[in-house]
Amino acid sequence: MEKPENVLLTILTPTYNRAHTLPECYRSLMEQTCLDFEWVVADDGSTDETEAFMESLPRSNFPIRYFKKENGGKHTALNAAHPYIHGKYILILDSDDRLTPDAVECTAAAWSRFENDSSVGIVTLLKGSDPEHPNCYAADEGVPVDIMAYHRICPVSNDACEVIRTELFLALPFPVFQGERFLSEGALWNRVSFTHKCVYVNRVVYLCSYLEDGLTNSGKQLRIRNPLGGMYTADLNMAKKNGWKRRLKNGLLFVCYGFFAKLPPRKMIARSGHKPVAILCLPLGLLLYLYWKKKYQ
Repeated sequence: MEKPENVLLTILTPTYNRAHTLPECYRSLMEQTCLDFEWVVADDGSTDETEAFMESLPRSNFPIRYFKKENGGKHTALNAAHPYIHGKYILILDSDDRLTPDAVECTAAAWSRFENDSSVGIVTLLKGSDPEHPNCYAADEGVPVDIMAYHRICPVSNDACEVIRTELFLALPFPVFQGERFLSEGALWNRVSFTHKCVYVNRVVYLCSYLEDGLTNSGKQLRIRNPLGGMYTADLNMAKKNGWKRRLKNGLLFVCYGFFAKLPPRKMIARSGHKPVAILCLPLGLLLYLYWKKKYQ
């Protein structure tokens, strides 16, 4: 494996037991029309053939770096990747997804317009099942907007392909909660929103499958098993810029996850940066907790 040099883009792939999907991910990188990138693979303690696959890769036209750590969850793998990153920008590519052949080229073109605009922290392109079918898209393409408050048009899901300035990614590591192995990437994008804006480009560059298999329910169960992370993300979403409807929704989630974390109300409220909203949502948050506990546990 080559030692990476400074490049425009770091494609960062956290992975866990995905040796069977990594070849397609790798092939999509081999097909890139622009090679000004590196591939950093952060192995979160895989027990399959991931390490053997990575070590078997031939010399490529782009730098590759692989490292393995003890299993701790995707967000901890992203944190552990900090020393290996040499790109000016970072795109997180999951190990069971792919990029279109022009993904790096489109990313470079998009960032070339805003690299000197210090107010822009993220350029967001699109995800989809194919280049003609985005998961979501933006009405205000090419205009710096508030990341957290902006609402995309979402025919399938609200997933998009964020490409962040490396200095912001390194300055905002994901918090780690003892005993928990999941934290939404929204915990990063929302914190960037407090200081920087985002620019949307309505171009699908990230290929993924959206399966109608209870993804929403499984996502709720995942957050229920990792309630402190759920509280953290919900508290970020209670920021005043989001308006009362979204603030109240996340206040309910904050309280609900707090009960799943077995926190008494006083300690729960103490963890919030938006205490009036959390207090207001206590009664209905308790009811939501009781409903979810019956339905999902």
